[in-house]
Amino acid sequence: MIASLRESRLSNLMKGVKHMNKSKTTMIVQLVDGSVRRFRFSSDGSDDVTLGSRIEKALETQELVLELGDRLLVIPMHSILTIELMPPPPKLPAVAIRNAQVIE
Repeated sequence: MIASLRESRLSNLMKGVKHMNKSKTTMIVQLVDGSVRRFRFSSDGSDDVTLGSRIEKALETQELVLELGDRLLVIPMHSILTIELMPPPPKLPAVAIRNAQVIE
């Protein structure tokens, strides 16, 4: 019984740690018509690793697909001028140039 109680407490603690490790990622999509769409989604550490590969896959399939809770949004890539992710995912496409800075 004590071991079961310990396991239960450990499980609850781990759930709290997972919740604390969840971060918010902001995606800003600028469309060719000049409009800007902003999205925010939660991700845990494992999701961050696949986020870069999902963006890469979206570039290959020519569409950005977002589940928005009550609907699905599909934006064709030919309608997108830029996609900005903050913070950037740790795994980036192979062609990404790391540590670049904007100079204005």
